[in-house]
This record gives sequence, structure tokens and C-alpha cells, in this order.
Amino acid sequence: MIQTFKRKRIDILVDAPLCDWLIEQAGEAGIAHHSLLPVHSGLGRTGAWRDDDGYGAVPKRMFVVVTNEQKVEALIERIAPDIERYGLVITIFDVEVIRGERF
Repeated sequence: MIQTFKRKRIDILVDAPLCDWLIEQAGEAGIAHHSLLPVHSGLGRTGAWRDDDGYGAVPKRMFVVVTNEQKVEALIERIAPDIERYGLVITIFDVEVIRGERF
């Protein structure tokens, strides 16, 4: 059986213009690798939105990282003052990975 390693995954829904800021914060927390995924539409507190609605909706991205618990905690501490202001939606999962040294 292949050995697996326990890690954390953090997903952050973020407005596209804030991606560079979030990547910088992750880097300062020791997180070197991430993925940014497009999010085409959703329904939130302020109603439905689409990234191409023609009414000025801000495009969104899903920032995805798999790393160790300490780095996730460091990132959360760094962005905590801005979570409400930027309307960040954050989920954290326990995951198992193969090639644990990469995460």
C-alpha cells in the first residue's frame, strides 16, 4: 500500500483583483505553491453573481493550497484582519497526500 501523509488544504474564495495580495500573504506565511481557479458564478449574501454579468460584478477566483498545519495557521493569522473587509470565504480540510515531502 502506498504511504500517505496528513496535510491541510485551504480554499479561499477571493475577488480576482486581490489575488496578488493573497499570493504575497501566502508567501510570507511560507507557502510557495498554490493554484488559482476561475469561479464563474455563485449565490452569496448579496445575491447571485456571474463574472460576465455586464453589471460590473467583480470576477472571483478560488485560491487552493495543500500544505502543513503550521503554514495554514500562519496564513490565517496574516489575513485575519482583512477577512471581513474583503469578504473572503475560507474553508480548511484535513487531507492525505502522496509524496508528503512536497507539501
